[in-house]
Amino acid sequence: MARAGIDVGGTFTDGALIDSAGALHVIKVPTDRADLARGSANGLVGVAERAGLGAADLGYVAHGTTVATNALIEGALARAALVTTAGFRDVLAIGTQQRPRLYDLQAPARRALIPRERCHEVRGRIAADGTEVEPLDVDGARAVARLLREDGVEAVAVVLLFSFVDRSHEDLVAAVLREELPDVPITLSVDVAPEFREYQRANTTALNAVLLPLVGNYVRDLSAAASERGVAVPVHLMQSNGGVSTARRAGELPVGLIASGPAAAVIGGARQGVAAGETDVLSFDMGGTTADVAVILDGRPLQRFSGEHDGQPVNLPQIDVLSIGAGGGSIAAVDEFGVLTVGPRSAGARPGPAAYGHGGDEATVTDAHVVIGVLGAGRVLGTTLTIDAGAAEEVVRRRVAEPLGISVEEGAAAILRIANANMAQALRAVSVARGHDPRAFALVAMGGAGPMHACDLAEELGIPRVVVPRHPGVGAALGLLLSDVRHDVSRSWLRTVADLEAADLDAALAELEGRALALLEQSGHGDETASIRFELDMRYQGQAYNLSVPLVGRPVDAAVLAAAVESFEELHRSLYSYTPAVAGIEIVTLRAEAVGDVGAAAWEDRGGDRASGEESGRREIYQRGEWRPLTVLSRGSLAPGAAVAGPAVVEQEDTTTVVNEGWTATVHGSGALRLERVSA
Repeated sequence: MARAGIDVGGTFTDGALIDSAGALHVIKVPTDRADLARGSANGLVGVAERAGLGAADLGYVAHGTTVATNALIEGALARAALVTTAGFRDVLAIGTQQRPRLYDLQAPARRALIPRERCHEVRGRIAADGTEVEPLDVDGARAVARLLREDGVEAVAVVLLFSFVDRSHEDLVAAVLREELPDVPITLSVDVAPEFREYQRANTTALNAVLLPLVGNYVRDLSAAASERGVAVPVHLMQSNGGVSTARRAGELPVGLIASGPAAAVIGGARQGVAAGETDVLSFDMGGTTADVAVILDGRPLQRFSGEHDGQPVNLPQIDVLSIGAGGGSIAAVDEFGVLTVGPRSAGARPGPAAYGHGGDEATVTDAHVVIGVLGAGRVLGTTLTIDAGAAEEVVRRRVAEPLGISVEEGAAAILRIANANMAQALRAVSVARGHDPRAFALVAMGGAGPMHACDLAEELGIPRVVVPRHPGVGAALGLLLSDVRHDVSRSWLRTVADLEAADLDAALAELEGRALALLEQSGHGDETASIRFELDMRYQGQAYNLSVPLVGRPVDAAVLAAAVESFEELHRSLYSYTPAVAGIEIVTLRAEAVGDVGAAAWEDRGGDRASGEESGRREIYQRGEWRPLTVLSRGSLAPGAAVAGPAVVEQEDTTTVVNEGWTATVHGSGALRLERVSA
């Protein structure tokens, strides 16, 4: 049966469908901001209709969403409460006491997700070794529950001291809360982030709680809307870790969806880079609102086990992706000091750029591309948008060129230079700043706007090759179809390597494995489709931070443990150029990554009879300070092996690829364009 992926961005909703014959069908429509669930379901139906199918013909559906991200950024969070161990009421308010800008004494304080007046304590204490120092005060917990009921809270986070060693107290509190507050969702830290570092654990749990009602309702509305339109299979949602989960699990763990859309694009970039012969790539996805960048080594995106989203720490596995406010809809403006800025504000889907003809009255990156000729007047984008060149020129002149005292072409070029500078800095942050030389990578350009900027960014960073997938404008939607079901489980387990017994480690890993396999079974994946990968967080004694290394081999014995230690020492040496001579090595956290194979998703590029790069026209583009003639080609006219010498523009429904002068684009067998720089 057919497989469909639907990705909702801030500006466009993208769909991709692979039918039973292996043909790929795509759709790109403006996002329905008024009802995202309805818009997503309509997108599924729309891409199915494009393939000549009905919703009932869909055998697998995956979805990427920005609902959790937008709720956090916009502050649309539930009225939640925190229940914690006596003496730790202020854990969220105190945080780490680190300022976002070290020397800025006027920097505003970080906001706590749950205010102090809704933070409550219960007596009872578990020690660091798992022993019970003081029994839980069940009557006190019940009194707190009644206060929360009177307060009308919409969600509760439970974070008790050392629950990651012994969860019994948290389970008792949860039982009382569910009895007293039967309709209020409860989040336990031991189910979300069972790891040490109290503030990070508490904040991750609180974040899940404040997102639960909104995201839970969205997931239910999406499933209902899809079902009403005839979709007979359950919807899977993309998680921040690069795998999908069932809607039920996603509704229970909304904090895992914060980087849903960007993660899908990175997976798409990794898989399509490999298909085009590139395993070490920088993924670059530029949509209408943001640009998302990530590093992929040997075909696998780099991961991190903690991070920040809108200033809020999140201790969960996630693809190491950096998102900045730079997209086709990013607004350009001249401030009171006469300085031109671009982003992070976006015109979104409505009104969108002025060139879209929906009443947009601010200059955007897309409008700048129209002014310089990259996007031609009258061009149809997606399925519904026709470029209005006059409107684009008017807003760039009024908003940028006239305030700066320059021509409209120079104003548009300035907008693009600043956008490129912002995105180049983001690429440096994920590559150079982390020890990776961008000259050793290829750049995979995706998103509706990414291929228009790819050559400029590659020249800026010295990247020798660019890969533009066959349908880059729906790269995240394709990534959804290329992602397996994945669940990550972990627990803090502090032991010195020299003193531990391999059998004890193996027993702890077996417990993690059982939890991970149970989650896969809930997702409909039994042992025959499951695989488990283990990692250890390790550090030298005295260090505050740790590194993650794979643990290969079960049952664990001395040789398996020695191999993990060697991997840790090599990684530490590569990152810090030294290995302490006397410090012992500790295991800090155990991790298990459980993957359920959803089956291969392969497709063919069926473009029909195509010539080897016939010109569809010529026009001038304003580049490097002057108007230059260039070749305009239709992407559908390029057969495998066809070559295009820059300067040229390659147009297709979901994007436009700019081939700069000094570059050559060749159609790879996978359908992707491989751009290579042949001269400076």
